[in-house]
Amino acid sequence: MKKLTRDNPIYILEPGMNPAITIDSGEDLLVETWDAFEGIRDPHELEVKSLKGPATGPIYINGAEPGDSLKVDFISISPKEGAAHMVMPGRGFLYEDFDEGYPTVMQITDGNVVLPSGVKLPMSPSMGVVATTPTYPQCTATDSGPYGGDIDMKELVEGSSIYLPVFVPGGLLALGDCHAVVGDGAVAGTGAECSSDTHIRVTVEKGMNISSPRAITPDYFVVLSHGEDLGPAMKQAVRDMVDFLVTEKGLKPYDAYTLCSLAGDIRVSRTFRPISPVKMMLSRAALNQL
Repeated sequence: MKKLTRDNPIYILEPGMNPAITIDSGEDLLVETWDAFEGIRDPHELEVKSLKGPATGPIYINGAEPGDSLKVDFISISPKEGAAHMVMPGRGFLYEDFDEGYPTVMQITDGNVVLPSGVKLPMSPSMGVVATTPTYPQCTATDSGPYGGDIDMKELVEGSSIYLPVFVPGGLLALGDCHAVVGDGAVAGTGAECSSDTHIRVTVEKGMNISSPRAITPDYFVVLSHGEDLGPAMKQAVRDMVDFLVTEKGLKPYDAYTLCSLAGDIRVSRTFRPISPVKMMLSRAALNQL
């Protein structure tokens, strides 16, 4: 299996980038990623450290063309080198109330994230940044859109798959920003940011011309919507799920809408701008019956 190291991280996704590695459709790859703070764990350094959000890539997949999609299977996600959380001025849902830098450095021990207080949180590693390259420049630390990006989707754990539209030849896939654990909303601004060794398998889905990312997790089928304003983004996520059920599963619109109400959940990955993404999640137990 090929390995892509984190030696040359990227911070901007843009067309024309030189690939860091080229793989075939269906090939496995071990990807080493930095955490959002690039390994800094000293609390005093973290207080003045900006959130750089490096990603590893870009990965060129032979045969991927605009109009296709990439299926990225997460075979395993292995955090390493501890974890850090940072309350940063101007960032977070309650930024008016918490306006000072406040770092928390955590250990990863026996499958738990251990806070300085001694509280142990079961580790649930997920990949925060997963993106194909769009036709315009985007920042890996904050931006997201129909190409994926900084989606902070805590459900994107090992055993999950995400489908991303292809906008440029080869797809130019990038990933990073692993979280050892994170809550929906990430209300204080970050997750338990950690580096990782992540085993993925990337497959070109020819002609799967989707307009926004989709994911399959152990429990849910998920469609993602993005936007600066929460209300419209939530409505678009529900519309996208209804459209999927109508066009791909053959349900009548009112039946699809009803199923979303009974077996669906709508969640937000970040509670502060930019809001990204809104997740409309449908139970796989229900979906598998269609």
